Amino acid sequence: METARAARAWFAGLLGAYVAEHGSLSLRALERETRAVGMHQPKSTLSDVLGGRSTPSWATIEAVVVAAHRYSGSPGKPELTPWQRRYQRLDDLLAEGRIGQRSASDALVRNQGRSWPRQFGALPEPAAAFLERPKLHLPDGPGRFLLTGNGGVGKTQAAAAYARSRLAQRDLDLLIWVNASTRDTVVSGFVEAAAELVGARPHLRAEEAATQLPSWLAKARRRWCVVLDDLSSPGDLHGLWPPTTEHGSTLITTRRRIDALDRRCTVVEVIPFSPQESLAYLRGVIDPSAGTDAELNALADDLGHLPLALAQVAAYMGNTGRSCREYRDRFVRRDAKLADLVPEEGEGLIEYRRPLSVAWSLSVEASDALRPQGAARPVMHVLSLLDGTGVPGELFSTPAVLALVAGGTAAAAGPGAGPKAAAEDTVHDAVHNLRRYSLLHIDRSSTPADGSGPGALTGGASVRIHVMTQRATRDLLSAPEREDAVAAAAQALLEGWGIADAPARLDRELRSNAFALLRQAGPDLLAPAPHEVLFRMGHSLGDSGQATAALRHFRWLERTVAERFDPDDAISLGARGHLAWWQAKSGDQAGAAAAFKALAEDQARLLAPEHPDLLQTRQSAAVWRGAAGDPAGAAAELRSLYELRIRVMGAAHRDTVSNRNHLANFLAASGDHEGAFALHEEAWQEALERRHPGHRDVLRARSAAMRHRGELGDIAGALEALNDLLAVQLEDDPDSPDTLATRAGIAEWTARRGNPRRAAALLEGVLTDRLRVLGPEHPHTLATRLDVARWLTDAGEYGRATAELYALLPEQIEALGADHPSVAATRAALSRASAQNSAAPTPTDD
Repeated sequence: METARAARAWFAGLLGAYVAEHGSLSLRALERETRAVGMHQPKSTLSDVLGGRSTPSWATIEAVVVAAHRYSGSPGKPELTPWQRRYQRLDDLLAEGRIGQRSASDALVRNQGRSWPRQFGALPEPAAAFLERPKLHLPDGPGRFLLTGNGGVGKTQAAAAYARSRLAQRDLDLLIWVNASTRDTVVSGFVEAAAELVGARPHLRAEEAATQLPSWLAKARRRWCVVLDDLSSPGDLHGLWPPTTEHGSTLITTRRRIDALDRRCTVVEVIPFSPQESLAYLRGVIDPSAGTDAELNALADDLGHLPLALAQVAAYMGNTGRSCREYRDRFVRRDAKLADLVPEEGEGLIEYRRPLSVAWSLSVEASDALRPQGAARPVMHVLSLLDGTGVPGELFSTPAVLALVAGGTAAAAGPGAGPKAAAEDTVHDAVHNLRRYSLLHIDRSSTPADGSGPGALTGGASVRIHVMTQRATRDLLSAPEREDAVAAAAQALLEGWGIADAPARLDRELRSNAFALLRQAGPDLLAPAPHEVLFRMGHSLGDSGQATAALRHFRWLERTVAERFDPDDAISLGARGHLAWWQAKSGDQAGAAAAFKALAEDQARLLAPEHPDLLQTRQSAAVWRGAAGDPAGAAAELRSLYELRIRVMGAAHRDTVSNRNHLANFLAASGDHEGAFALHEEAWQEALERRHPGHRDVLRARSAAMRHRGELGDIAGALEALNDLLAVQLEDDPDSPDTLATRAGIAEWTARRGNPRRAAALLEGVLTDRLRVLGPEHPHTLATRLDVARWLTDAGEYGRATAELYALLPEQIEALGADHPSVAATRAALSRASAQNSAAPTPTDD
């Protein structure tokens, strides 16, 4: 109710200000004018709408705007597009007040051609002959439920069965399945769901965007369930805990018992099968003639009734045709052989670790004997080091994995098959042989139903492998096998990042697997020198919007490198450079400038003055110095560096051109527009030498140069250049950020030329498109709204400006924070507009 009242009052203020600016009509006069334009509205309706007591219809709004426009004697017809946008905003606010966020997300779903129920995240493949466990009862919610127990007891399968059951019974509108093994995977999963449910917020950092999901869930009226699979630490959910509501349930699986989790959740202990459940499971998946009940019970006892081990054994017996007695004989012999190889330490897993290692070794041996022989084992070696909740299928086609697994088997594919195709066939068959023995699962959510062909492991498919199977694999790796597997996994991740036109989810999956590899093989990745993947994964983390997390990663990497290498070693210097970069990107420009300056001083002792690394570090130090508030100092250093680069590299070198652009920008920021123009004019002339005058590159260079000419007084030239550029941009992509920025620049120069009313009208058009393309909370959208109000104030439309700024301020604070500089600018603009508007008349009854 309060939301609706505030929304109506906001809109009434806008409409009342418009009426006041167009002649201050009384209610009776306004009624008379609406009749004159053929859109009659009763005085009572006008009174309720302008008083904020009722929600207007579009017909009433259109009638008021047209009537006021006619009464004021303004030429032509009024611009209705801004009022349509405001009316849509009013409708959104009223909808949110009625049913929380439901209508907004429903509208988004409709626009995307989707329908409820919705699902985010892939559920794991159902286990063969999954056994319902009556004692393991999970209520339908609401609430928070913690499934805890040792690895391999079936926590994830129980959670997946619970989710599938509720979806099948139409008891859920929304299911979100999230890999919760690290903070990064939790954030990534939440961001993916929030982007579609709440709407894209491209300006937000990943951590900020992730927090929008719990906020949305708290208001949602749909039935939802969030599954957080394999949670390692409660700290990974800091600020991201799904809320407790009457409509939602949260399900967490974890191998750890932590008081902080127990206090928040209803604990459901998942234990191994009972003897009766083990027998029922085995009877359901193996041939009846494979053994008696007594023999099967004895086999289950050997395996500790662990569901994961029983699944592997059942798959082995089914594929090899061996009886229960034959398998137990092999099991005893292999157990004795592995007794000294399998460690007896672990997280409460001592009683299961050796039986699982025995079952694993027998199953891998059998799958490795299938054609192509010898290919299954190296696949398992690589998988044991990666993220078991999802290894992207693209990794299985990378040269590193193909070389490790296929080796010299390319010729076995037959005549006409190329070496790469033959190697891909080998790897594909090895993966599916392992799947036959229940050693891994393939998520087929994006693959053909039959999974046939080499492409079955690409295009969105992923491979899942249980953490205990991974551990059993690592326990038995020889030193050379481990070295080869680590090298192949690290190189494959780098090659995965190099795939052209890769989908966004691949970057997320590669990052998750890279951090899993770091956890399992950190020392191997650091010797003899840090592997390149350690740097690539950090940049992936930062580029995903998690700049602070990237900063932590590079701080760790820089400290680790410092412990192993001399401070003057190129590796140490390079690590410092990566750290300084993310120091800047996380918001500490001054600290980054100091770090780059110190790095440049150390490099100057070791490198020649013209060395590219030293020159680049000097440029970074200058750029961040300018960004931190010293543009004049930055310009001075960049000029010196620019002159040196011209001598050493030549004026056309890309590093020299980059230096020139930075120099021009900081000259302009420090007030030297003549110097900035001279540099950008050089770029303009160089572009003309390569392209024709109407080419977009030439027009872009020209507009950059003419911007400075505009600052020097040639506003007409600046406008002409921008309009010429815009004509080409509109043909290329009318919705691109560059096109919208050019349009905003035209509006700015129009206002500075003395026509703020026209500038406000131009910006209204930009605002409409930025709302559509970027969303209402994007900084560019909010800044456009501020600029519209500023130009309205300069045009004397104080009432409209005041109403716009009153509406903008709370939304700006919510999106950017109360301390953001833009909020201070809006407060100042509002104070100015309000002062000008204080004596403006309002509509009255006569």
